[in-house]
Amino acid sequence: MPGGKKIKIGIDIGTNAIKIACYSTKKKFKNEAQLLKYDYFVEDEISDVRDVNETNIVNGLKDLLSGLPFKRASINVGVSTDFQNIFFLQLPQMASHEIKQALFWELAPLLAKPVENFEYDFSLLPQTEKKKVNILLAVVEKSRIEWIQKVFKSLSGGINLLETTTLPTVDLFHTLHAKNDSTVGILHLGGSNSHYTILDSNQYPEFLYIPFGGNLLNQIIAKSADIPGREVEMLRRGMLENSSNGQPLHTLYMQNKALEKQLKNLSMTIRKHNFRHFYHTGERVTNIYVTGGLVNDSFIKAFIEHSEKIMEVPAETWDPAKHYFPDLPIDDSNAFQFSTAIGLALR
Repeated sequence: MPGGKKIKIGIDIGTNAIKIACYSTKKKFKNEAQLLKYDYFVEDEISDVRDVNETNIVNGLKDLLSGLPFKRASINVGVSTDFQNIFFLQLPQMASHEIKQALFWELAPLLAKPVENFEYDFSLLPQTEKKKVNILLAVVEKSRIEWIQKVFKSLSGGINLLETTTLPTVDLFHTLHAKNDSTVGILHLGGSNSHYTILDSNQYPEFLYIPFGGNLLNQIIAKSADIPGREVEMLRRGMLENSSNGQPLHTLYMQNKALEKQLKNLSMTIRKHNFRHFYHTGERVTNIYVTGGLVNDSFIKAFIEHSEKIMEVPAETWDPAKHYFPDLPIDDSNAFQFSTAIGLALR
């Protein structure tokens, strides 16, 4: 294509669905803008997210890409992880081509397994000290992505890079709020896990992995109400009014002490992280921006609306799709789900 690849595609391979953002800043490619989702629960009718396998993911990728100009595009792919995979590092000033090799040696003491087992990607932050380079580093186990790389080799000429979920979301926030000088939190609520990031213009960013997500809510409710997990998922999406035992979602939530404990743990974790930041820096988190598919859950929305009382910090929902894809109609059930995919596309 003359002038290089002007179409950018971000692919977020999550535990519940694959989300794709196709984007271009060039007017002649504006009609290529799309936000697409392959939902394992709907498309493959799985009964439990733990049943999702490589076949489901490959079928989903092929289905979504079939309608996109992916062979003419720059592709970035993100995969979720089940551990804290984001680090901040500060290295001496060096040429850009030397950074990747230097990071290989810096990673060794940070990881529980040999560094050779991981693929890693990085993003440069604004310089804060003379002759120093500030780096955000993301890692993912090679075994998690090697088969995905093979899939893309059969579909396209290659992928620019393999990502993880937190890094592109944080990058996207920096892009949209370049002049922000307040200390803020970014809470990404996902299907299997969540991530909380504190951004302070005077300090290094702080990252926190949280083992909390929509699938955990499903498991707790399904066990206590003695109903299938798929049924809980459909209730939480608003596709069912009542469970098979005649109870609405509100009742299943309010009568569940285990669920109440999980939400309390989430709020306490964030409050402690915010206090620790204040204790060490003197800067308070003034606002929390919340994104991710779990925001669509009615109970979680209420949790966010009352965040000032629950987490002692006001919070607001944040959906980048409204900024970058303002002309695309997005169903309410899909809101907030494309943050990572959009961040990947714009990298």
